[in-house]
Amino acid sequence: MRNFSLRSSAIAPDTLRRLKWLAGTGLIAFLALTAAIDTPFLNAIDQGMSHALYNAHPIWVAICRVLALLASFPGSLLISLCFSLWFWSRDRFAAYGLPLAVVASWSLAGVIKYSVLRPRPELEHLAHANSPSFPSGHSMVAWALPFILALIFSQRHPEKGRKFYTTAFLTALICGLARVGLGVHHFSDVLAAYSAAMIIVAGFAILYAKHQSRSWG
Repeated sequence: MRNFSLRSSAIAPDTLRRLKWLAGTGLIAFLALTAAIDTPFLNAIDQGMSHALYNAHPIWVAICRVLALLASFPGSLLISLCFSLWFWSRDRFAAYGLPLAVVASWSLAGVIKYSVLRPRPELEHLAHANSPSFPSGHSMVAWALPFILALIFSQRHPEKGRKFYTTAFLTALICGLARVGLGVHHFSDVLAAYSAAMIIVAGFAILYAKHQSRSWG
């Protein structure tokens, strides 16, 4: 049985450069979205997405609720710990880093939420929500965790890298849209969460690359 090890493929410099560029782009996008809160333009986008996705169909609502559970803090932490157990004897940095990235994502979302204090949408909430709206913590971790996993697995199987990253993007997208579908977030909350999560992913990648260089140096 082939042992899982990242020693055969370090993070490529081009990959790190792209992730750093995405983190910078994400920061700019996040600041722009923060500044645009309550503007007519952003409100129109939020209202249009809510109209399209909110309480659209009972099956859609059921899917949204399942995704909300999986992307919640307990759900996302449990998922990360399951991967950590699998990585433990194969990649110790990933084993520690995954749950820490989840905690970092939720902590960053909480700090921003209680700094911005944006109200939730004025809709009947189809899922539990009691904190400020901006950004979406579920969406932030739904971007960070799958993309970090895609980064890890693509180092071991570079020929499947596009599939890993596509899966990560689709996972993040559906989880984010589900928050709008449940009426607990504005669409711009989701976009802001994705933007901030890019910084989490880039930070993980930079630390991961440094760990690899020290381990192999």
